[in-house]
Amino acid sequence: MHVMTRGEDARRLALELGAASAQDAYARPPEPLDSAILFAPAGELVPVALRALDRGGVLAIASIHLTDTPPLHYESDLFYEKQLRSVTSNTREDGREFLALAARYGVRATTHRYPCRGPRMRWVI
Repeated sequence: MHVMTRGEDARRLALELGAASAQDAYARPPEPLDSAILFAPAGELVPVALRALDRGGVLAIASIHLTDTPPLHYESDLFYEKQLRSVTSNTREDGREFLALAARYGVRATTHRYPCRGPRMRWVI
């Protein structure tokens, strides 16, 4: 997993959690990415993330809000069957409603830790 983020503290944390690399959000990753998830609400990062993808790569935008995206250039941003996807994000109110229901019905979470390493797990944050 490769992490690209604007904050130095976030880069340090990513490396501590097992990321293969962590660098500035505008930098090129050390290798082309199979997939990327953009969490930042910054539209200017969409073409940056698309250019980081390998052929057939997928960029998922996981923001509730996104600033305007600059124009995309077909050859450099989308060529070679790259895909751009949006996802349904939940609001804070959705989270509050869910947690209230979970408390009312006695839902308990069981968690398992998994390493963030693997040849197909390459994300941009």
